[in-house]
Amino acid sequence: MLTFAPLFLNTVAGTPKNVLGPRGIIDNCPLTTDNKGQAKHKHIPSFPQTNMRRNEEQYRTMIKRIKGASLLALPQSAVKVFELSKDERNGPKEFAAVITPDLGLTSQILRFVNSAFFGFRNKVTTVQMALSLVYGRTIKNFVLWNAVFAQMPNPQCGPFDLKKIFQDSLRRGLFARILTPYCPGNLDPEELFLCALFQDMAIPILAQTWPKEYEEILARRQKEKRRLSVLENETFGWNHADAGGFLVNAWGFTDDFVDVIVEHIEQDDDIDIKTCDPHQLRRAIVALAGLLPSVVDEKWDDADAFFNLYSRFIQPELPSVNVVFEQIERQMPELAAIAHLGPVTDSLPKFHQQWLQTLEQ
Repeated sequence: MLTFAPLFLNTVAGTPKNVLGPRGIIDNCPLTTDNKGQAKHKHIPSFPQTNMRRNEEQYRTMIKRIKGASLLALPQSAVKVFELSKDERNGPKEFAAVITPDLGLTSQILRFVNSAFFGFRNKVTTVQMALSLVYGRTIKNFVLWNAVFAQMPNPQCGPFDLKKIFQDSLRRGLFARILTPYCPGNLDPEELFLCALFQDMAIPILAQTWPKEYEEILARRQKEKRRLSVLENETFGWNHADAGGFLVNAWGFTDDFVDVIVEHIEQDDDIDIKTCDPHQLRRAIVALAGLLPSVVDEKWDDADAFFNLYSRFIQPELPSVNVVFEQIERQMPELAAIAHLGPVTDSLPKFHQQWLQTLEQ
């Protein structure tokens, strides 16, 4: 039976769960809708009571300023899909009844299912057919990231380019989805796809909220070739991973999902994927995806770090990194078109080739 299990949501069968458990938050965060049909949370969790933060007061300020962001409210169609996903008895028929009235979403789902991402020989023509053929969680996740992409603000902040951020996110999600089946532990590729996709989703909101600071940070990143999170920590005492954890927490994701987002900037170069626990492995996959080059970069500055960590994943069944990159590039154009992200410029194989050439010099 096709299962639409609530893998990521903190609210299962209508019962809210405390969010960010190990970080001490006691607020419940159930989804509801306002009088305009937009999703909202009855209680948005505030500051995680933990000693892990570098500057707790500055972190409180960050949370206070982004709490009012409109992105905390998701479209009604997305909320209804999540509500249905709480009950495993709901299947293609029930989900199709919610999705089909939204003509824009229906069109995008059909384009998604008919893309190279799945490679079906025959064209899928109805939402119910799509839901019958495709793993339910994949459609649910598509509804979510499509909703987030559509509502994300486009800040006027120096060199910031929202579509480029989304292109990077999509590449990272595809990379994690391709890599996961070759890892032990039966991890869900769709979970890792969404984790990697959402790891930088807070950046547009932060750049809109602190435009001057982020204009300087982004300029320094290009000039100094330093990681964005390092520059954010120096400037604010927190980084986009902290803010991203707050966002996915507010959307109702599980503790494990939130923790992977918060910890994605941490690299464990000595990880043993055969003996580590599932959470460590999820974090390593998302961290590895985060080391991919940005489409705005001229040079892959994190290439050494990427291949050092990638070497921990190598086993006989794993394709070469260039094969993985080429697979991503084949899937990217259609998915980018569905999300209205524009054409993708420099390819991952090109960055890989440039890195190989530096080794020969």
